[in-house]
Amino acid sequence: MRVLIIVLAIIQFLFAGFTGAVGGFADGGELWERIVLMGIHPLAAIGLLVMAFVPRIKPAGLHIIRALLAVNIIADATLAALIYGGVTKGDWWLPLLFSVIPVIGLGYSFGRKVRG
Repeated sequence: MRVLIIVLAIIQFLFAGFTGAVGGFADGGELWERIVLMGIHPLAAIGLLVMAFVPRIKPAGLHIIRALLAVNIIADATLAALIYGGVTKGDWWLPLLFSVIPVIGLGYSFGRKVRG
């Protein structure tokens, strides 16, 4: 399972980095949408990379990573709901696509061993 998480973490990091860079140059979008694309996604992706590559993490570090992943998931779900409700433009399912790997990573984090 760890190898799968490493692969997914790398994919998420590259995806978040690319969309964050493109989001900085794109026209339109609200400030909070840019914060999600250029801030929350990359931070959560970095946390996922740390969790994937560090065999044993201190409990505080794991809690921070879980919080980053949870914030990522909540932000994407909120954005999907706002798009679906017509508050902002876009495809409602696209933010949910950004959440797939963080959801898997969050689930994986609860089975991780911690260094106490």
